[in-house]
Amino acid sequence: MGSKTGIANTEENGAVVIEMKDQSTNINEDDDADGGESFKKSTSFVVAEGQGGDKKSDSAMKRKLRNMAMKLEMGYQKNKTVIWRVIYLILALAYFAYFIYVCWYDIMGALALVVMTACVVVYLIYAFIRDHYGDSIYDDICEPCGIAFQRSWFVLKWFVYLGLVAAVIIILYIYTTPPKYEQLISAFGMVVFILISILLSKHPFDIKWRPVLWGLTLQILCGLFILTNQYGRGAFEWLADQIITLQNYANYGSEFLFGENYLDHQFAFQVLPIIIFYTAIVSILYYYGVMQFLISKLAWILQVTMKTSAPESLNAAANIFIGNLESPVMIRPFLIDMTKSELFAVLTCGFATISGGLIAVYNHIGINISHIISASLMSAPAALAIAKIMYPETERCKFKTQKEMDSKIPKVSDTNVIAAASYGAIIGVSLVRAIAVCLMVFVGILAFVNAVFMWIGEMAGFHGLTFEFMCSYLFMPLAWLMGTPWSDCRVVAELIGIRAFVNEILAFEYMKNILDGNIDGVSLTPRGEVIATYTLCGFTTISDIGIMVGGLSAMVPQLRDDLSEMAVRALIAGTLANFMTACTAGILWEDVGVSAMNGSIPLNATEVPW
Repeated sequence: MGSKTGIANTEENGAVVIEMKDQSTNINEDDDADGGESFKKSTSFVVAEGQGGDKKSDSAMKRKLRNMAMKLEMGYQKNKTVIWRVIYLILALAYFAYFIYVCWYDIMGALALVVMTACVVVYLIYAFIRDHYGDSIYDDICEPCGIAFQRSWFVLKWFVYLGLVAAVIIILYIYTTPPKYEQLISAFGMVVFILISILLSKHPFDIKWRPVLWGLTLQILCGLFILTNQYGRGAFEWLADQIITLQNYANYGSEFLFGENYLDHQFAFQVLPIIIFYTAIVSILYYYGVMQFLISKLAWILQVTMKTSAPESLNAAANIFIGNLESPVMIRPFLIDMTKSELFAVLTCGFATISGGLIAVYNHIGINISHIISASLMSAPAALAIAKIMYPETERCKFKTQKEMDSKIPKVSDTNVIAAASYGAIIGVSLVRAIAVCLMVFVGILAFVNAVFMWIGEMAGFHGLTFEFMCSYLFMPLAWLMGTPWSDCRVVAELIGIRAFVNEILAFEYMKNILDGNIDGVSLTPRGEVIATYTLCGFTTISDIGIMVGGLSAMVPQLRDDLSEMAVRALIAGTLANFMTACTAGILWEDVGVSAMNGSIPLNATEVPW
């Protein structure tokens, strides 16, 4: 069946009519009809009157609109800076008007806003000076002073070291007078752990003492500010409360996903999702450059004082905030060119500090989060100091300064904040999976090991022989050297053993059960709690060797043999760094009625303190 279409143009009353006719379209509407009904289908439409003449006027109007848009675009490009400055000024004035009002209305309720505003203002002032006068200040002041200082360092270093030692002794004398027996034991323990590090050193005659002395000094100064100063202690407790309150917003997501009864399986459906939430928040802060700024400035302090290289200083600073595998990602381009001493420092810092994502886990257990944060902060310089004793630098570092690193530092690759949050959540899922699997496995292994020991003991008529019991005697000298009261030494030794051979989370759970009175005949004094808390804050479990070596080997497969060779020594170094942190806490801590297991906001709290 063929078809032919005709098009006819006619003009009616000044309007153009276009008619389209299908001359041979047959449609059978009813099979019973004889031959069907044949009809012609025609379509016509009318073009508005005067359209042909209006084409010219439409083109002219389009040209005018296009010219107007081009003029506006040119004007915007010419005055873009002024326009945005006016917009920013209006927004800033509106914000400061609101800020002044809320401070007048309730200054304590606006404390968090005051702190954030102060941080932003300080950063803006710093950025303005850096961008406009930074090069001049460096060329005219910093560089000449640095050169002169380096030329005179051979003589000045003795005055600097003696001054540091004298200052630390005077401060300790002020804050620990009269010294108690346990405080003296903690000081003696620091000396013993340093001697152990020297005995285990790879190159004991090549030790450079500047990073060691500065690392211990920075650790003690951090401890003085956090543990003995009421403002420092209050600041860290306030910071811990804000972190926990922020993490509690993850509960809304958990309830949405798992239902109203998600608390029936609290650890799986409340604690672990908070870790994912935390990693997403950190990824957002990375996207906006907040984390890079904080980490780079802390790394600069470590590098200038301890004279460590830029990559290992950056890694140590990053370990304070993020995990032991996330931190090396920041220095991934430099790993292949790092010396063995620098790689050893990377491993040691990873073992000696904790992941910020585990704050939710420790808070769920009942640990005072301010102690967790301060322990991680104090352990970073201690880890570098111990690393430089146990594996001194004998090679030439390729990246001594930040400028030598800047060209190879990886930039943020996320396209927007949503992509950054998604990437952080994906990283959090892998972390949660590892935590959940390890806990499930190690709880079962510990139960099996205890059953074997009890079976062996009962056959010989000795009841109660467990893994914890054996560790309580094996690690008692270490617990005593940290300044633990003798009555608590067995308990702290048990906790050290569980952390070393099983898992630090289970060690904290065991300590919580002791403090809650769930284990008959076992108790801890407040001092024992604090020392145990600082001792356990690290990834110094035997299984963490595989995690660290495997993660770093995936980044740089060429270094797998070197990493495997150094791993056990680095684990011991990280453990000694944790012991040094516990000794510092033992020297400075005084019983003021604050337990290491209280002071944290309940995990299901939803009230926002600001």
